[in-house]
Amino acid sequence: MLKPALSLFLLLQLFEQPLMAADNATLLIVRGNGDYSPHEMIGPDNKLTGVHIELVRAVAKLQNISVEIRSVPWSRAVHLLQIGEADAITYIGKTAAREKFAIFYEGNVLSTAHNGFFVLKEKSNVFKYTGDLKQFSGYIIGTLNGYSYGNLFDSADYLTKDSGANTENTLLDKLVRGRFLVAITNVDRMSYIASKKNIGDKIVFLRPFMPGVKQYIAFSKKRQHQKIAREFATALTNFKKTQEYRQILVKYGLLKALVKAE
Repeated sequence: MLKPALSLFLLLQLFEQPLMAADNATLLIVRGNGDYSPHEMIGPDNKLTGVHIELVRAVAKLQNISVEIRSVPWSRAVHLLQIGEADAITYIGKTAAREKFAIFYEGNVLSTAHNGFFVLKEKSNVFKYTGDLKQFSGYIIGTLNGYSYGNLFDSADYLTKDSGANTENTLLDKLVRGRFLVAITNVDRMSYIASKKNIGDKIVFLRPFMPGVKQYIAFSKKRQHQKIAREFATALTNFKKTQEYRQILVKYGLLKALVKAE
């Protein structure tokens, strides 16, 4: 039988293990099941890949932990984190509502999304947008269901928003069909999709773009992962200073964006 002092020592040692769940289980990280190239997507070999995926796996490897990244519908991913059935979630923006169940640390920013309003080229003369959101009053604005565009837009309750689209493809199709005259989305992502559909020359993004929205890996408050989130943030911050991080950005064509931001 272990002596009380020895038992306490072993217990403390267990709690000091970096980034491991209480039962040393694999950490379950969930994400939306959409194609969010180049950050999260299914590659040619039918395997999950992208900048976020490689960052999370690289940091987890450095921390000597095991992770499972699972793709599920976005609303379910958020729900799993909220009820504590997932340890973390990727590609999520910080909002007051989400901070009630998710742990956000600045060191856990995976990327920054730049959102912009876009319209059909033939309708571009309807809008004389100068950056004032009130200029869209009276119009229906197409948005993605469950997606945060930043506090400025999210809190603009004077705007009419149609959040019936679950994917960027659906959002674009609704715009083309005339469901609404203007929509907002990730600029790089929509440009990529429109190009794939051979209609890139049919849409126009209105300037200026919205302020960039930081996209995090956020950890579960329900599972009391404050320590895990803090240590992961430190490791991710340090990893971003390495050549390996830059190589990941080069691989997905994002190094120029990083240099410009710096």
